[in-house]
Amino acid sequence: MTFRFDVSGRRWQAVPAPALSRRHKDWLTRGGALTRHLSTLGRVSVRVVAERVMPADADQCRAIGVPLRTPMWARDVILLVDDEPVVVAHSVTPLTHSRSIWQTMRRLRTRPLADLLYHDPTVTRSELVSSPLGPRHLLHGRARHDARDPLVNAHPRARLWARRSVFLRHGAPLLVTEAFLPRFWRRLQAMHGETVND
Repeated sequence: MTFRFDVSGRRWQAVPAPALSRRHKDWLTRGGALTRHLSTLGRVSVRVVAERVMPADADQCRAIGVPLRTPMWARDVILLVDDEPVVVAHSVTPLTHSRSIWQTMRRLRTRPLADLLYHDPTVTRSELVSSPLGPRHLLHGRARHDARDPLVNAHPRARLWARRSVFLRHGAPLLVTEAFLPRFWRRLQAMHGETVND
């Protein structure tokens, strides 16, 4: 089967918005494992929020080239630095692939997805694209209810800057979306003494 991917979709861009700070642009476009980059800020841990079957929405279908409402295996996690939530992430692959090519995804438990993606030479990655997420996005809800970021709860319409990419293994796609919490940008601000925009 041949897949046609459109990881950018309608709202996702390979080049971050010009108005963003230098640090925003840096973190939205950094290649490699996000958990490895976060480890430069402190001790990284993973909290699994949900693992379940769900139908793909229109945006996900375009991103990984599958028909609308294709059953997907989804994994939602919170990444923490020194026990402080800083990123909420959502990973999906067609359910059939979660039982074959990407079956290890089901056995990660609290290990980061990077353990699966960056130690296998058969895995390739698309370009990274970024977008601000509004309150209707699943990860925005995770930020409010699971990560309990105080700024998001105080300003429920605040944007969350996120990035995503598609990983391919033997032709099977895995879409990974990572949204940075306001806590993350404030942490950088405290570390570097720079003004950043939430």
